[in-house]
Amino acid sequence: MASYAFPKDLLGGIKDRWDAVQARQGFELPPEHQLLELLEICYHASLRTDERRAVDCAVAYAPIAEVPDGALLRFERPLALTDDQLVRLAPVADIRRTLIGCDQGDGSLRIWGLFEHGYAWTQYSTGDPPDAPVGEADLPPDCLTIAIDGPGALTVSRGQRGLVRLREGRIVVPKENPLRDVHDPLGMFFRQLIGDLGHLPVHRTPPASSDGDAGWRSLLDVYTTSVVAILERIRSRRHGGSVVIARAAIDESQALVTYTVAEHAGLAGEIVAYHEALSRLSQLPAIPSDRASESEQRRAETTLRLASRRLIRRLNQISLLAAVDGAVLLDDHLRIQGFGVRFPVLLPPGATILDAVSGIRYACDQWGLRHQSVFSMCQRCEQAVGLIVSQDGGVKAVRSVDGELLLWDGILD
Repeated sequence: MASYAFPKDLLGGIKDRWDAVQARQGFELPPEHQLLELLEICYHASLRTDERRAVDCAVAYAPIAEVPDGALLRFERPLALTDDQLVRLAPVADIRRTLIGCDQGDGSLRIWGLFEHGYAWTQYSTGDPPDAPVGEADLPPDCLTIAIDGPGALTVSRGQRGLVRLREGRIVVPKENPLRDVHDPLGMFFRQLIGDLGHLPVHRTPPASSDGDAGWRSLLDVYTTSVVAILERIRSRRHGGSVVIARAAIDESQALVTYTVAEHAGLAGEIVAYHEALSRLSQLPAIPSDRASESEQRRAETTLRLASRRLIRRLNQISLLAAVDGAVLLDDHLRIQGFGVRFPVLLPPGATILDAVSGIRYACDQWGLRHQSVFSMCQRCEQAVGLIVSQDGGVKAVRSVDGELLLWDGILD
């Protein structure tokens, strides 16, 4: 019999991880009974709608005195914290820019107002490459934050650091992004893609470091951040879609391409240019010592800003193509090989796929045609990774390793 998790099941994970997360400020958790009440209010708000709009917002438990004055929109009188109030305030509380601030007064939870957090955090939360180095002022305070991501879906964080999530009746503990874990088969694929960038004319050796692998890792971060930004954009449109990245050429027997494009430049050039601009700016002194160094810093900031805009433009372009039925097919330099791509489903009878994290094996035919077509493609081409965004917001990655079809579920959770 299935066992489902509810808000009370989050308490242990929150308390266990709260002090383990390095924090910049001394915010505290509310008493356990009020923490449970706060979780339950957010949970019930997530199950409601406002004129058929889903509730999508974030609540921060923080004393108003600890929030920067310049970011505050303070109510004249505090309001009782209820699911009704969250439903009403959700339309004006953009989850990536504005938090609903609350604390306790006279033994009960109350909303004291709204507060904005930095633009860089807006970019960070959507996966965008920031157009300036991220500083403390650009991030939300290290207080308890509960984001309502969908019906029955909560993300509990301390500032920008995730603690625990509730998804589809199960508890999800944040883990290292498998796209960046070079010891994981999925991360190894993306590390190989970074190696492929060495063939780009614009490529230069990553900056020197005491850790010889640091330059590659930072380039891997930019690459995977770009991939995540594409997936986040697809997810935000609630249409679903799929992206396949292939290091090897895909022939017509493996893919039926509806739309092709001519000589697409791809993302790789923009990724390398952005990485170099960010590295250059980070190497300069935080406080210029003279006019010459100040001028150099301004040039570096301008270069980074332009590189970020060019990269974001490409991210938007690729993500929009996923709205067409069929997959977006990219090569190892993230050049568009086609979109509206259909992969014939040629899975053998009884084919299964293994969850790379849990070890649970599933029948491939328990998923719909979008999933099965990507499964089939990846099974026939081990030099490809499939990324699938469901209409409900779930994001999966698929890869075949030594003949075994592997699945990574919830890669953006």
